[in-house]
Amino acid sequence: MSVRRDSARNRERLIEAAREVFAERGFGATLDDIARHAGLGTGTAYRHFPNKQALAAEVLAGATEQIAVDARECLAIEDPWVALVTFFERNAERQARDRGLYEALTGRGDDETQARIWPSIITTVTALFTRAQQAGAVRSDAAPQDIAAIFAFLGPAFEMSRQVTPDLWRRYLALMLDGLRATERPSLPVPPPPVEALSAIMKAGKH
Repeated sequence: MSVRRDSARNRERLIEAAREVFAERGFGATLDDIARHAGLGTGTAYRHFPNKQALAAEVLAGATEQIAVDARECLAIEDPWVALVTFFERNAERQARDRGLYEALTGRGDDETQARIWPSIITTVTALFTRAQQAGAVRSDAAPQDIAAIFAFLGPAFEMSRQVTPDLWRRYLALMLDGLRATERPSLPVPPPPVEALSAIMKAGKH
């Protein structure tokens, strides 16, 4: 019984370590890196997970399901445009903090994980987008798949935020959402970066 408890505890330690390592370093991290972060041997890690992809799938399952949950919760917001913006802000903030999640959603994970991730997300996010478009809040020539593109384009903004100002991504999300909107436009929520940060911004844009 003690051996079984120790095994379960080690598995949880590996999952928690993977969550932290992938969030910080993305999928460039190895199973060895994760085992070290967990304070366990590499052999222990391989007894629980055959490879890094299997561990990543375990970690990302809950994080990606949360996207669909967010979309469903945002559908309860009365104003369709506010609902859509709230969805974008919640998920962009999560991806800005979690490099592994961003990489998974933008196709840098394995194909099997991608196949599991997208169906549940697409259905709920499409409903959220369509409601805003039918209400006249979103331009008629936009499409639900533009949401995925916007998140992909935010990648360099997330990198800038890590190097320059933590919430800088909010400025560029607002600029991109401005292109979606069919009605009046609010002011940008975050000021521009300082001129002296331009070098760091250019480097971040190359990632």
